[in-house]
Amino acid sequence: MLRTLVKDSAIYAVGTIASRLVGFIMIPVYTRVLTPADYGVIEAVGRITEVLGILLALGLAESLLRHYYMAKSEDERRRLISTTFTLNLTVVIVGSLLVLPVSPLLARLVFGHERYLHYVNLAVIGLLVGTLIELPLTLWRAEGKAWLYTSISLVKLAGQLATNIMLVVWLRWGVYGVFLSGLVNAVAWSAILGFAVRRRYGLALDSQWLKPVLTYALPIIPMWLAQFTLHASDRFFLTRFVSEAELGLYALAYRFGFLVSTFSGIVELAWRPLSFSMADTEDADRHLRRGTTFILLMAAWLTVATATLSPPVIRLLSAPPFWEAADYVPWIAVAYWFFVAQNPLSTGARLARRTDLLAGANVATAVMCLALSFVLIPRYGAWGAVMVTVISMAVLAILSVVVSQHCRHIEYDGTSIALCFLLLGLSLLPSYVRVSNSVVDAFFRGSYVAVVGAGITVWIYRRVAKHAGGICVFRRPT
Repeated sequence: MLRTLVKDSAIYAVGTIASRLVGFIMIPVYTRVLTPADYGVIEAVGRITEVLGILLALGLAESLLRHYYMAKSEDERRRLISTTFTLNLTVVIVGSLLVLPVSPLLARLVFGHERYLHYVNLAVIGLLVGTLIELPLTLWRAEGKAWLYTSISLVKLAGQLATNIMLVVWLRWGVYGVFLSGLVNAVAWSAILGFAVRRRYGLALDSQWLKPVLTYALPIIPMWLAQFTLHASDRFFLTRFVSEAELGLYALAYRFGFLVSTFSGIVELAWRPLSFSMADTEDADRHLRRGTTFILLMAAWLTVATATLSPPVIRLLSAPPFWEAADYVPWIAVAYWFFVAQNPLSTGARLARRTDLLAGANVATAVMCLALSFVLIPRYGAWGAVMVTVISMAVLAILSVVVSQHCRHIEYDGTSIALCFLLLGLSLLPSYVRVSNSVVDAFFRGSYVAVVGAGITVWIYRRVAKHAGGICVFRRPT
């Protein structure tokens, strides 16, 4: 199981890292043809589609993934897939009838006018059509076709880049070209993937699967909205209570600290189908414990690397006025270790199909996050936002563990989890070390990350890869 997790995560990482690198490389290209105002419009419309995407996705992809392994025969599995795809298509049709008529209201809500209504319409239509792509990709994850998933993702990325360059750079269509490119690619890929898969499984609503699929999927909507609040709400408070300079420093630091969460997205693609597939096997808890330990330790090392290496990287990539952003990065990276941790530690509730309890934990944390923001950010500015982020993510991880252990008890390796907390402390240490010589500083930080990484590798090999045991942090009451 651990070998499969590592292999699949590496395959999924290819597509994820490629998209990040391409996005970074294209920044100099786009900044030559788009104005800062253009970027502002794209960002604002992007927030609209992000929230609508959470609502319209309906949690069907994860629900399909969970129930795929519960089907006892190929016929049951076919009816499950057909039912989920029919729900997906229904959401697109109903969403089109409900959302498009209110798009002028959305434009006025965000911009205060309707001058950018055509951008909003293009983005919303692209989003609606694009939701038909996710389920075929999820089906390949369930079938263990990691290379096929990644290959299609890379081809999609290449197509998106090609149309963006043609419409935005060559034809100079600006913001209109960005959203038209998204719509063209959504239509093309929904036709290619959606038609092929739907022709194979058909369209039907099976009463056996309809209720369990929706029962699992619907609570995911408030859960994702709550997580959106955790990730983005501090920026709204900072805009009001701090200077633009302080907001800029925090935004830059957040971009670096958020790199830890990128690891979560990569591993989740492999971990979720693996954990669901082994849910009812004899050695399920042992494999879940090993996989969770591996994820937490690797995320801890990434936290150390991000916190340690960010100061020289920030000094290399930015002007001196931005260098103070490095002070915030270690704490934000630690916060996102907790966010990564809540993912595997919530497996028990997902296996028990109690996404409603996970949604409650996420919503409660989001409410607490908003309350803390009202108190801490006006008083402490960007450092208040850092404190809110750390506390909120830690509380989310704790509540996820409590809820999941209530649903399905899994004994975790307490010694390895304690090591993770030690590593979190070590990730903060280099931020208090100041070396004037930049070459010596870079050598010291690189060596520090390498030594910690080597230690974690040895620990994983001796304790996780060879042995599945360990002191358990959670034990069933006697």
